[in-house]
Amino acid sequence: MRRLVVAGAVAASLWAPAAGAAPPPPVSLPWPPEVLPRTPPLAPETTGVLPLPPRFLRGLDNRERVVVGIDEEGKPHSVRVLQTIVLKRLGDYVLTVPAPVQSVTPGPGTESQPGRRENQILWEGFSPGRRVLAAWADLRLAESVAGLPVEVKVEPGAVTVRNATGVTVPSFSAEPDPVSLGQVSGRVRSSIKADVFPEGLNVGLRGSTTPEQLRVAAPLRVSGTVRVGGERIPFSGRLDGVRRSELRVPVPEGKPEVEVQVQPDDVRLPRPARNPRALLAQTIALELTYARKRQFDQFLSSPDQTGPSSATYVYRTTAPRPSAEPAATSGEGDNTVGWIVLGLGLAAALPVAAVVWAHS
Repeated sequence: MRRLVVAGAVAASLWAPAAGAAPPPPVSLPWPPEVLPRTPPLAPETTGVLPLPPRFLRGLDNRERVVVGIDEEGKPHSVRVLQTIVLKRLGDYVLTVPAPVQSVTPGPGTESQPGRRENQILWEGFSPGRRVLAAWADLRLAESVAGLPVEVKVEPGAVTVRNATGVTVPSFSAEPDPVSLGQVSGRVRSSIKADVFPEGLNVGLRGSTTPEQLRVAAPLRVSGTVRVGGERIPFSGRLDGVRRSELRVPVPEGKPEVEVQVQPDDVRLPRPARNPRALLAQTIALELTYARKRQFDQFLSSPDQTGPSSATYVYRTTAPRPSAEPAATSGEGDNTVGWIVLGLGLAAALPVAAVVWAHS
């Protein structure tokens, strides 16, 4: 009897630390701003400082049409963007859009005149409840081409369109707590369906993590035509950038003229994995794929990152345009550039007044 008591006490002493040990703290899923590239949207390193602080209304809609001129081999030689911002509330606004901009001109349907400073498109005025701001921006090629979603290659006998959004990012594997993982997986899937950023992505673990590398890309819907002589060859397809990255279009001999339209596509939601470790990997992949897709919804940054944005990319075979000396544009409308020039003048001529204004 005594031996049984002693044996029980030893077993209890061995079990007590394990049973009483606190569970490992929750671990956050890989955070997109830390593991994904900074661009897109484009973010020039140097941006001029505004004399007037930016002020804008929540709930902006942002639509962009990115027109890429390509040469006979498919290499880009120009990038233009038509950005249309729709204000839907009453109030004053001062908006800035960072961009490697060479020139800015008013876009179709605009109800205000755009302005330009170093690496910025500028808007200033008053919205009576709804206001359309549209501008064409010619961008510097070297600072824009890396943010484009596809590469086009024209060679004898074929035109190839490749999804160029793929990146390899740090991730991890682990044995997760099934309850907390189920909650996080549900949040990620619900956010993707609602097209909003997921929050609260902390998962409880039953052990340590193992570092891994993960390949993610923005899924793209690609369509277009190739014209060779009098023949017109249509094509279309979905390139998820991981399982399928290229679309190859056979073409006859001749000099192809290519037009490709590209749009970020919805992230497809597979059936949830049954194994907890596999479900964790699946959830991380969905989170980062959705974040990468959201990046390409904006080639130029929206002044309201919480509002809806969409981008369409159009690649066309065109002759390179002669380079022109960039010049700032101005208009009467809302006197965007006038405000800025006035502010700079005051800052230079009346430093004391400028300081007072800046702190008022």
